[in-house]
Amino acid sequence: MRSKSSGILFFTLFLAGQTSGQTPRLDTTTFVVMGEGLAAGMANYGLSSIVQTQSFPAQMAAQMQTGFPQPLIEPPGIGDVIGYPSQDVRYPTYPQGAVRMFYQPNPANPASPPIFVLNLSVPGLTLADSVSLAPVAPVIQTDMKQTVVNLILGFPQLFFNRPVPLWTQFQYAQAMNPTMALIELGYYEALAAAVDGNPAEMPDPTTFGKTYGSIVAGLRALQAQVIVTTIPNPIDSAYFNSPNAAASIEATTPSVILSAYPISAQDYITRNGLVTIANQFAARTVGALPPGSVLPAATAAAITASVNALNAQIVAAAKANGAVVYDLNAFFHNVKIAGLAIGGNSQTLNGDYLGGFYSLDGVYPGPTGHALIANDILSFLNRTYQRSFPLVNTTAVAAADATVQIQKPNGDMYTAVPQP
Repeated sequence: MRSKSSGILFFTLFLAGQTSGQTPRLDTTTFVVMGEGLAAGMANYGLSSIVQTQSFPAQMAAQMQTGFPQPLIEPPGIGDVIGYPSQDVRYPTYPQGAVRMFYQPNPANPASPPIFVLNLSVPGLTLADSVSLAPVAPVIQTDMKQTVVNLILGFPQLFFNRPVPLWTQFQYAQAMNPTMALIELGYYEALAAAVDGNPAEMPDPTTFGKTYGSIVAGLRALQAQVIVTTIPNPIDSAYFNSPNAAASIEATTPSVILSAYPISAQDYITRNGLVTIANQFAARTVGALPPGSVLPAATAAAITASVNALNAQIVAAAKANGAVVYDLNAFFHNVKIAGLAIGGNSQTLNGDYLGGFYSLDGVYPGPTGHALIANDILSFLNRTYQRSFPLVNTTAVAAADATVQIQKPNGDMYTAVPQP
């Protein structure tokens, strides 16, 4: 553990470096991540080792050549999917066994799990949860979120009854004594409010800012370099699609969508709405859309305003505590409005549903999307800390990414309004 006096000395030297214009030093020895489903690597309706190993923090760690043990989960995975009812928690059945996977770096040695992990991200975790929700016995609970917290943050004490404290995500991060910490929190709250179509569900900015500031301050007190990410606007995700984008996905024209359903050109059609429309079109009929199929433009604007207010709090908390801000919100927005090319490939991914960046759940990226995020953050770190971390080969990632291979329909399958 670092002594209190050494912490005071470091802080004094840090302030001197800041005022003299010196570049702060980035030590990647212990890279800890606090986040929710995005940083965990959740994709395609669950969290499992298949997607965890491709998460943007994992891809960053590989390029920075630093150890990054993760709480790998056996396929088909765990966790609730945004926009669908919460799943019932069941005891593991085939093909799952222990659920938490064991590592086996050397085939000649018995497999063993890491005692501690450094990717502490938990699907469905809110900022408030990160400082209040700790693992509790037994491991399997009726509540899905608590069970996921137990499986990710509760090892080994809940499994082997070892005398180790049960930590919240924030306490766990502090206990790892990080040299570098990345915080990606707040996205789940925004997603939930947007999917529910209820801006009132968004956190109070002042309360959010105080909690966020306490986390940044706590990690900075450990002499860690802290990188905070702004909250992506969920309206930029593939869960929400303009009528023009929806028409492309449904292989029709915008006029068909707008004339067949009570939707304005400024509204958004959700992932679930796209599925319903596709099924109706395939049956050559039009009917009422179920709740949650359309997000009115006014509601989308209110969600956007709330996200901006929370991001202002994040920026203020970072500034007050000497952390740096990576604008993940701007990155996601650029994907939505302009798309991103894959390395030297001519293919461009975009933020529409089936656009190649997002997985089938519409809210979390696929492996190539994570690689693009990792590269943008690595470039940011190279500029900020005068480092030279190599970037991920996105062309190679895309070649093995089923998300990128999914293609939208071609042609106008429905050129007229389907009739009942």
